[in-house]
Amino acid sequence: MEPRVVSVVIGGDTDPDSVRRAVATRVPGAIVQAVRADATTNGFFVQMIAAQTLRANGTPNLLARKPEVDLLLRLAGTTQISRAIDLIGTKKGKPFLLVIAGPRKELGNLNWKEFGGSELETRDLSSEELERIETAALLNAQNP
Repeated sequence: MEPRVVSVVIGGDTDPDSVRRAVATRVPGAIVQAVRADATTNGFFVQMIAAQTLRANGTPNLLARKPEVDLLLRLAGTTQISRAIDLIGTKKGKPFLLVIAGPRKELGNLNWKEFGGSELETRDLSSEELERIETAALLNAQNP
């Protein structure tokens, strides 16, 4: 499988859990996570964090039992699930960012407008984003 990572901003009138479940059903085997829309504004940053999760998946380096939770933890920069939810968890009625890592071909077939969303813009990484990526990579060292 040639993976692709897509970040989609979806308006607040849509339930994050129902969209997450719908996408996961349409793309079996994909890693699908919803976080607050303000967790990041850079699709390239999300791609870098998701790459860490994809690489760790199926190894002892995964931060949690499920890769979706690993992705949440890395995006939040913590090893504590409750803290990650506090920092970047979604709330019904608020805009959110849907992150999907899965087969390139299948993700290319999804219509984000159906969910009221649009892909997050990608741009060069800022120094803050580079630090967050490094922090996410080092979470394995903190996770016994």
